[in-house]
Amino acid sequence: MKKSFSRKGFTLVELLVVIAIIGILIGLLLPAVQAAREAARRMKCTNQLKQLGLAVQTFHDAQGYLPNASYQKLFKKYDGVNGQWGRFSGLYVLLPYIEQNALYTQGINNIEANACPWNDGADYATCHQVEAFLCPSDSNGLTEVGQRGCTNYRLCRGDITLDWDWDEARSPFSNGNKKKMNLSSITDGTSNTAFLSECCVGNVSNERKVKGGQVALGDQWYNGNKVNDSFHFTPSICSAARGSDGDVASAYGVVTVGDQLMGQRWGDAMDPYTLFWTILPPNAPTCAVGNENRVISTASSYHSGGVNVVMGDGAVRFISDTIDAGDQGANLVGKVNDAGRPQDYGGKSIYGIWGSLGSAAGGETVAL
Repeated sequence: MKKSFSRKGFTLVELLVVIAIIGILIGLLLPAVQAAREAARRMKCTNQLKQLGLAVQTFHDAQGYLPNASYQKLFKKYDGVNGQWGRFSGLYVLLPYIEQNALYTQGINNIEANACPWNDGADYATCHQVEAFLCPSDSNGLTEVGQRGCTNYRLCRGDITLDWDWDEARSPFSNGNKKKMNLSSITDGTSNTAFLSECCVGNVSNERKVKGGQVALGDQWYNGNKVNDSFHFTPSICSAARGSDGDVASAYGVVTVGDQLMGQRWGDAMDPYTLFWTILPPNAPTCAVGNENRVISTASSYHSGGVNVVMGDGAVRFISDTIDAGDQGANLVGKVNDAGRPQDYGGKSIYGIWGSLGSAAGGETVAL
């Protein structure tokens, strides 16, 4: 009489096949989970920018003009106190309109006590991290606090090269000591004009790297057109120099001006901290002469393929890296009467649709 035996368990081959199938399923699932998380982060970023856009509108309703890029009119009375009132940013005066009244009051007390936007210490308002200024997709803003608060969100300074505190205003945001901009100044239409966008924060612990990158070009910036201490900027020179510092991969650059981190100071009105330009397309490099005054900060983000931009009407649009940015080899030489004053240019943007989004009264018709 034959005995029958029932097999229990799996053979080694069967077990390996099961493990392989599980591995494949996990491999398929993880990207979907990561994509879902990034979609949620991008949505939060969009909502935060929408709230900042609303804050700008509310500020305008209350004050009769738009926040200044530098030299806040609200702080002019403190000129005799610390002599640095021009350095306080447009984000600073938006604090009461994003439910940060206590921080704003603390900041005013700091200013009255002779504090500046770059002061260190827990008692200074500008050293506090404000969640509403941080994109959740950029972990650097959350972790690389240092001694000052970071920001991913910045005011648009326009599509032509200007020092941070020059009198001229190509964009909706001006030097408040010289020029006042309001919604009626935006003759191109608020739906066609960028108010705010995002820029990545540098990473101190990783050689200050950031998406897009920055390269200090020195006199190369001027492309042989340095006149009367002014400058003409040729974007293609910046793009070609990405990674030229030699220490980083070609896709990145060292994002620092002197010993300061790009995006580190939400309270500071200078270019590398709270302003951006619609010159190089999104996620292209940022270039600098080598100091804080002349830095053309380019919009950048860790969202795939582009950046969020708040328009003057409050709408948030996702702008692709591939947006038309005109002739990146062009500058304003020959387009203004004085070759040393590109800030005098008042015509249509020479940097395509992207450039035209940065002009408030360039006379362009934008079609996105």
